[in-house]
Amino acid sequence: MWSTFRFNTSADISKNLRASLENFVRLYGQRKDDLQQASEHFMHAAALVDKKHEDFDDKTAQALLGMFGGAIGTVFGGVTGGVWAALGAVSAATYAKFCGNINAASATVGFVGGVFGGVVGGAFSGLIGGLLGVAALAAGREVHGIVSDSIWFTVGFAIGGATGSTFGGSVGAAGGAVGGGFGALHATKAAVYLVRKAIDFPSKTKVRKGNGKLKKEVVTMQKTGADFIKSIKPLVDELKTVQEICDQMASCDAVKGVANQTAKTLAAVNAMEKTMNDSQMEADESEFLRCVKEASSQCKIIAVELQMMREEVEKLLVSP
Repeated sequence: MWSTFRFNTSADISKNLRASLENFVRLYGQRKDDLQQASEHFMHAAALVDKKHEDFDDKTAQALLGMFGGAIGTVFGGVTGGVWAALGAVSAATYAKFCGNINAASATVGFVGGVFGGVVGGAFSGLIGGLLGVAALAAGREVHGIVSDSIWFTVGFAIGGATGSTFGGSVGAAGGAVGGGFGALHATKAAVYLVRKAIDFPSKTKVRKGNGKLKKEVVTMQKTGADFIKSIKPLVDELKTVQEICDQMASCDAVKGVANQTAKTLAAVNAMEKTMNDSQMEADESEFLRCVKEASSQCKIIAVELQMMREEVEKLLVSP
């Protein structure tokens, strides 16, 4: 019987503790299936939210941002390539004029061919460089460096020079090479810079002002989280009673295991409730998703702690 416990407290307190512990075991048995179902429902909903956004980040976002980066690279590459090609072609034509190797008509043709080569070289290499550079950025990898800059400069230089040479001879080759090389370099950097700014912007997007799907996810997580908290509320209320009684019996070694496990279980519940409240107040999409992951992990912990609590209680109740 409970009276055989070596308590240094009154018999009334011991009796109340036994009644509270027995009530907890009874409630746990009655609600175990509902608790498990609510827990699985919440974790399943959290996993779906996480997977949906992870798939978007890893696949769709990389593809869409890569295409956006390619478009930026094409425009910047064509414009800056044309400007640099014009400067290169003028310089080459002037040098050739001083050497007496070119006439006005050839210089004009060379200038036009060089500009065309610079536009083509800059636009093409800017397209590829912007596409790959931004795709790497979306995947979270480093996109800048001497090696990558040299590669795109070389590609633009070669394409611009070849195109300019075809339409404008030596002057066109010089202008096209200069324009293609520098156009590619500027285009790739511009694409990465602008898309990096575009990536930073969505992180500040307000959840409640987002699209309909995200609003639906917020409501879903709130509902499933509330269902789980509701399923464990009677158990939590009983544990609070156990904790109060154990505090009065702090000097009793026999209840220390139950007291410690009660504190751990209630701490886990409080942590999840705080996380759910934070997720409801959170206006940042990335932070909302972080709260969802954290709450899902805490949900698992609560289920384990409640199981361990029951084991501790049963051990104490059957102790001689």
